[in-house]
Parts: sequence; C-alpha cells; structure tokens
Amino acid sequence: MNYLLTSVDEEYKKRPRYISILRITIQILSFFLINYIIIELIFQIDMDLFEGLIKILPILNSPRNPISKGAGFLEFIIYMIGQAEFPFLIIGILILISLLFSRIFCGFICPIGSIQDFLSIFRSKKKKQFSRNTHKFLIHIKLVILLIIIIAIMSLGIAKMINPIFYIEYKSNLGTFADKPLGYFSLSEYLFVFFPEIIQDIINSGEIQILFSDFLTFFIFFFYIIILILAVYYPRVYCRYLCPYAALSSLFSEYSFLKLKRNPVKCAGRKECRICERVCPMQIRILDEKFEGFTGGGECILCLRCIEKCPYNALKIKFG
Repeated sequence: MNYLLTSVDEEYKKRPRYISILRITIQILSFFLINYIIIELIFQIDMDLFEGLIKILPILNSPRNPISKGAGFLEFIIYMIGQAEFPFLIIGILILISLLFSRIFCGFICPIGSIQDFLSIFRSKKKKQFSRNTHKFLIHIKLVILLIIIIAIMSLGIAKMINPIFYIEYKSNLGTFADKPLGYFSLSEYLFVFFPEIIQDIINSGEIQILFSDFLTFFIFFFYIIILILAVYYPRVYCRYLCPYAALSSLFSEYSFLKLKRNPVKCAGRKECRICERVCPMQIRILDEKFEGFTGGGECILCLRCIEKCPYNALKIKFG
C-alpha cells in the first residue's frame, strides 16, 4: 500500500501545471482589471472604458475600495433591498450566472480568492485540513451571516415602505451596519479600506491605542489578521466559511449546468490515491460525490486543481 501511494505521489508531482499557469495568469489580470485604478496610476492612462464592463461583477468587492470603482452583485442587491426596492434584474442575472458558470468566478477571478491563493505560497509544509465534522459545522457560518444580513436589511426596507419615522429610528439603531452591512463580513473591505485607514490613523497620531478605542475596532482588526494567517495553512478559509457571496452563490451553484464528473473506471479510489481530495482547496470529499456530475453541494469553485493533479485522468468538466 505504501509503495502504491509513493508511486502515485511521484506521478502527481510530475503532472504538468498548465491549468495552474492559466488560472494564475487570469487571476493576476483580473486583479488589476477589477482594480484598474492601479493601472491608471502606474501607466498614467485613462481606463474609464472598463468601468461599465467590470463595475458590477458576481463577486464580493467592497464599494468603498479606493482602488476600484465597482462593487459586487451582492452589494447592489443588499443596498437596493435596504432602499425598499427589490432588484429582480440583478438577482435574475446572478442566478443565471450561477446556473451557467457555477462558481468559476470564485476560482479564477475574485481578487480576495487570488489573495488567499497567494498566501498559500508561504506554507512550508502540506496544507492542513479541518476534521470532517468541524468542516461540516464551519461551512454553515457563511449561511448564517448571509441570513442575518438579509433579515436586518429586508426589515429596514420594509420599515421604509410602511413607517418612515420608525425607519429613521431603526436605521439609527443599526448604526454603520445599515450603510455597509457587508463591510463587517468582507475581507475585501478589511484589506482595502479598514486596515489601511487604521494604519494611517496610527501613523498620523503616532499612537497604537487607536486599536483599543472600542471593542469592535479591536475585534475586526485582529479577527481578520487571524483569518489571513489561517489562509496560509487552510486554503480559501474565508471563501469556505465566511464569504456572504459564497453562501448565496452556493445555493444556486448546486444546480449549475457546469459541473465536474469522475470516471469510476479510471479512478483508483480513496485507499490507493485520494490526490483529488488532498489538493481541493474547498475540502470537498470528491470521491463521495456522484461520479456523473457534482458541485460539492455548491462549494466547488472550479479551480480545476483536481483535474490537473489526477494521475489517472479520471476527472473532467461537464456541462449539461
């Protein structure tokens, strides 16, 4: 058995990395296009042409990001609901994209996903995995976060329609959460807005006490520092357990036309191989999924690492 596993590991290491090279190239290009102001500053060129193309993308992206003029679908949906408007068109587009392309935007385009993938290069040993039960528990956290946001903001929208006076009081009680409900749960908001502002305040004041000015500031600052450290050892930990967009898209991606399929005749199984499960950043138990087509319960981000690394060519992309 050990001999077989060693042979498989050697074959796995020899596999060409064409998909990884393609994915990294797309991730780098996407990062700079989404944050195209960086390109404008570096090359002193006008890229307003791209604003209409990338302003709304089906990924979580802070609308307050100073290096981007856009935001994700979920930000616009939440904002419009809070304004007592139901964004049928945006929701319909999001559902359509999820059904056609599953979560390929997460795997290839999302800047926050790319940052987490980048952090993994600092890992000196093999990536870690949570226990199966722990993973099952943690994976529901993002759904709870999404539910809390929707209930709070939908209540705000209903209040605006029914009782404007109560709406003003309710919005005041919600505080900054009413204006940026996704902000507290967005790694994009933390990296591009919250963290730079805190560091700038510390530099300007020359004091670190600002971190301890209130509990929420202290908690958010160190909570996401921990998340970034965990991302070094646990791939895509934010995407797996905290991202509100991942929660929403996973509900529809489960029924996507774009899936992965596994050839059970070619596949050596878990005892002899299991490489596909070892390289999966979302910790999907691929060998327990339906071989004729699977999305990992909507959790698969279609990074295609499993296809790239399978020594038996047992995994393929399936549409339909």
